Amino acid sequence: MNANELADELHKIYIQEAAECWDVVEEAATMLRQQQAEIESLKDKLYLTKQSLDIVDSWIGKAQDK
Repeated sequence: MNANELADELHKIYIQEAAECWDVVEEAATMLRQQQAEIESLKDKLYLTKQSLDIVDSWIGKAQDK
């Protein structure tokens, strides 16, 4: 194998490794976006739950005042 053939082989290996690495990066980015969407959904649910509890506390307070 001469230097040019070796260079070609190294280039092929680099391209293969870069492609595999890119797949991992894309998968990680997708997972992070999904996790962020889930976090936002849970934040909304938590906010609504807190609002509901505040309403119930208000009702209880009004009922106790009577």
